[in-house]
Amino acid sequence: MIICRYFLYFIIYSFLGWIYETCYCTIHEKTWENRGFLYGPCIPLYGVGATLAQILFIDLPIYCTSCEPSYLTVFIGCAVGSFFLEYGTSYVLEKRFHARWWDYSDFPLNINGRVCLIFTLCFGFAGILVTQIIIPPIVELIALFPSFVIELLALIFMFLFGMDMALTISALTTFAKDFERINEQINNQMAERVAALQTNLEESKIARIEKAAVKKEAALMKKELNAEKLAEIKEQLSTEAVKQWVLNATETQRGQFRHIAKFTHPVASTKALLEKGSEFLRHKKKE
Repeated sequence: MIICRYFLYFIIYSFLGWIYETCYCTIHEKTWENRGFLYGPCIPLYGVGATLAQILFIDLPIYCTSCEPSYLTVFIGCAVGSFFLEYGTSYVLEKRFHARWWDYSDFPLNINGRVCLIFTLCFGFAGILVTQIIIPPIVELIALFPSFVIELLALIFMFLFGMDMALTISALTTFAKDFERINEQINNQMAERVAALQTNLEESKIARIEKAAVKKEAALMKKELNAEKLAEIKEQLSTEAVKQWVLNATETQRGQFRHIAKFTHPVASTKALLEKGSEFLRHKKKE
C-alpha cells in the first residue's frame, strides 16, 4: 500500500515536472517542445527528486515534531541532492544511450556540462517551494482516495510507465546504432576519397614541377586538401547518408526520431547528423 502511494506521488511530480520543462522550453524556443526522456508527459528525474524531498523533509519529521527541518536545511538538502541526482543521471544516460538530455556547458561553474552552480542553487530554492506549497495539497488529495483506488491507479500507471520506458529504450538503442553505423560509413568513405584525391593531385603536380620541389608542393597540396576539401567532402557524404536514412525510415521511426532529435549528443559528428536528420524531417513534413 505504501509503495503504491509513493508511486502515485512519483507519477504526479514527474507530470508536474514535465509541464514546467515543456512550458519553459516551448516559450524559450518559440516552438512546441515535448521535453523529457520518455514519450509520455513524464520526467522521472523530477518525480524522484520531489518524492525523496517529501520522504526526507515532510514524512519522516512527522514522527519527531521537534526535528522539523528549517528552510535552510531543506535548501541545502535539495541543492546537494539535485547535484548528485543530475550528475549521476546524466552520466548513466550518456554511457547507456550516448546522448544527453541537458547540457550546462555554456553556463559558468559547470562540471562536465552535467551540473552547474546556478541550477543547483535554483533546485535548492525550488525544494523549499515544493515541500511547502506543492506537496501538502497533493498528499491531502491522495489521502481522500480509498486504498483499492490507490492500488488500482498505481498498477495502471506502472503498466503505462513500463511500456513507455521500454519503447523509449528500444528506440534510443536503435537510433544510437544507426547513427554510429552512419558515422563509421562516412569515415570509411572519407578515407577512400581522400586517398584517391591525394594520389591524383600529387601525380598531376609531380608531372609538372621540378623533382627538388616535389615534397614542398605535395605538402602544400595536402594542407589545402585537409582544410576546405575535406570539409566539403564530409559535408556531402553526411548529407547524402542522413537523407537516405530519412527516406528509408518508416513513419513510426520518423516520429521516434523527432522525439530524440532534441537531445544533445556528446560526439560532435553524431550531433551534426541528428540535427541534419531533424532538418530533413521538418522540410519533409512541410511538403
